[in-house]
Amino acid sequence: MKPKNSAENYGKCLCMQCPLYIDCNKAEAERIFCARTKSECAMDSGKMCRCPIDCPVYSENKLAGAYFCITGLKE
Repeated sequence: MKPKNSAENYGKCLCMQCPLYIDCNKAEAERIFCARTKSECAMDSGKMCRCPIDCPVYSENKLAGAYFCITGLKE
């Protein structure tokens, strides 16, 4: 299920604590990558994605995979 862009999900979102999150994402106000298209920023696929491990938005919406900021959400 695709997560909603909502204040509730924003409050649960771990994107800003993720090793992949960079100044560019902050400048673009990018959050909840799994609910949007991939990031407009150049992301480093060598860094760890926290989605499958820690993110409540990920688990509550039964998402699969990782690195949504790089690949986008596969529906």
